Amino acid sequence: MSRTLRTTLTWGLFLFGLLMVVYPKITHHPLFPIFRYRDLHSYHPLIIPGIYLWSYLTRAWGAFIFAFMFGGIIAAFAPTQKMKAMFSGKSLVSYILAAAFAPVLTVCSCAMIPIFGGIMIAGAGIGPAVSFLLMAPAANLLALLFTGEIISWKLALARLVFSFFGAITIGYILDKTPWGREDEERYHGISAAKAAVGKARDFHRKSADAMEEAWGLASKALPFLLLGVGAVSYVEAYLPRELVAAYLTGSTGILLGAVIGVPMYTPTLVEVFLVKGLINLGMSPGAALAFLIGAPMASIPSMLGVSRLISWRCVVNYAILAIVVGIIAGFLYMEIIGTL
Repeated sequence: MSRTLRTTLTWGLFLFGLLMVVYPKITHHPLFPIFRYRDLHSYHPLIIPGIYLWSYLTRAWGAFIFAFMFGGIIAAFAPTQKMKAMFSGKSLVSYILAAAFAPVLTVCSCAMIPIFGGIMIAGAGIGPAVSFLLMAPAANLLALLFTGEIISWKLALARLVFSFFGAITIGYILDKTPWGREDEERYHGISAAKAAVGKARDFHRKSADAMEEAWGLASKALPFLLLGVGAVSYVEAYLPRELVAAYLTGSTGILLGAVIGVPMYTPTLVEVFLVKGLINLGMSPGAALAFLIGAPMASIPSMLGVSRLISWRCVVNYAILAIVVGIIAGFLYMEIIGTL
């Protein structure tokens, strides 16, 4: 395949995906037909995942193309080393930059922990680094895009705003703790390896790399995502509505939503469809937001991974604070929309 053709294909797919996302927002009609299922409980148990997946894919395939291509373009074109250097300061600007860049740089949860370690080794302060670490899974590009597409853009905006200020606050608090400063000093004592100077890449080469990065992200994320979505279909089909109404609504629902997401957390994006299924069964918007913030910030798998990079005292502290942020976000959101 010629260089020009690869470049055209890369940017053509990106623009087509962008059209698929933007067109329905402007016209209030999808560009292609969407399959809508009946009550899932009415289908045979063996075909419920297939029905749910087909409905999901007819709505989300365009957003997938856009999000993965955008992630690949960012990975190929963004000056990563310069961005890491921006997180090294102690000023408020470092926290804001860390939280602002996280949704763009991290489009897959598997990249979160190694990038966190990388920016720590590169000299980032523990506070901005943790702000990045928490913002990345709670409000990355894919998570926000699919929260808006599958649930609502109002909830997606709330997820972005509360995750942003929550991540900055948690990072700032952790920076002031003795154990946070110990971890920071330990990393500052490590000599960062010099970045290898690669051959200069032109626009065509970067475009080809963007396609490869996008494919790599998709091949890693999609299988687990689709399996998770299929499993979530049974939650919507068989979870008793009265159970949801009893425990995931009102004040109790917000408290439980922030906490139960920690052991329940699923791979990136699957939490969106799990919450969508629970909302269909009666989960309150406040409980949903508490789950969407608390779970990705303080999931057990991520805590185990991060504990290999910083001390358990830091991990436990940011996890507790993340749950608190989720609870506060849930109550404020319900107060704002006036449904509590």
